[in-house]
Amino acid sequence: MKFFLVAGLVAALAGCASKTKTNADIEQRDLFDQSDRRSFEQTAELTDGLEPASETDLRAQQEELKQEFEREEQRLLEERTKFDEQNSSNQDELQRQAEIKRELSKNDSLLAQRSIFYDFDSSVIKAEFQPVIEAHGDFLKKYPSVTIRIEGNCDDRGSREYNLALGQNRAEQLKQALVLLGARAEQIDVASYGAERPLIFGVDDASRSQNRRSDLVYLD
Repeated sequence: MKFFLVAGLVAALAGCASKTKTNADIEQRDLFDQSDRRSFEQTAELTDGLEPASETDLRAQQEELKQEFEREEQRLLEERTKFDEQNSSNQDELQRQAEIKRELSKNDSLLAQRSIFYDFDSSVIKAEFQPVIEAHGDFLKKYPSVTIRIEGNCDDRGSREYNLALGQNRAEQLKQALVLLGARAEQIDVASYGAERPLIFGVDDASRSQNRRSDLVYLD
């Protein structure tokens, strides 16, 4: 009899334990179901709060994009125009430089004569050299970017100080003549070497006459 009572008690306890576990599982499942339900409800609320963009808003966005595109297109056009202008300017400068070199290299031109000669102890420009000076003056006027240096020279007679002063005066007088013909003063530099750079070494009149000169040196 005691055996049957114990067995029944064990069975009852097992049944209670099983029921307790089942109830716990159900409660846990309900807890997860409630969490998922709240998450779903919150998402639905957020979704419901977002109103679809109106036609006016869409048009405003399209207009803004259009304006941005037009601004970018204008910027690119301006850059292209600036590049073309710069390229054209560079081409013009290259052609001008080529033309300058071509004119200065002509051996049959008055520009090929780069020296003006003087009488003894004089800085007066002789009439025979006037066409040469006019050619150089016109050339400098035509090409204002060209620069030259006028170098005054003397023969060996006289002191070093005197010859340096005379060579300077010869160069200055020639510069004035070129400026009167249309050249800019800024295009012309002057220097004097006195008797330090003879063209011909000698003490005869023919040699000395070649050393009394002003040289026109075109600068790069």
